[in-house]
Amino acid sequence: MPEKSSPLWWLFAAISVGAYFVAMFPGMVNARQKIWVSCGPVAGFLAIMAFSANYDWPLNEMLPAYCGMLLGFALGVVGHWKAMREFMAWREANPGKPDDEGPGVPWMLQMAFTLPIFLGGAIWYMNNY
Repeated sequence: MPEKSSPLWWLFAAISVGAYFVAMFPGMVNARQKIWVSCGPVAGFLAIMAFSANYDWPLNEMLPAYCGMLLGFALGVVGHWKAMREFMAWREANPGKPDDEGPGVPWMLQMAFTLPIFLGGAIWYMNNY
């Protein structure tokens, strides 16, 4: 694993964004949902930029957390694209109804495990190396 200040983390971040898109786009049923999902990497990057500026921590040393977040989300939906598309189609057809009235969301349980593991591992790495 490279040092946390290594410029290779920019490459890993780009690969993580690609993996996020590859995992999330198959579950979206229209362009509006794809645009909304596309905002995830941008929002995450803005968050690490704000953290970096506020705590005077170099931005490239925050990239492991960014990669961990994106990979946690991406692996949280792997294998559940059919259920995700079903849920997103239901959301499109029923815009005012609460989400709990729709079909089940099995990827949420998987995401509840993958996101803390990847993000927690990245934060542990950032603090120890």
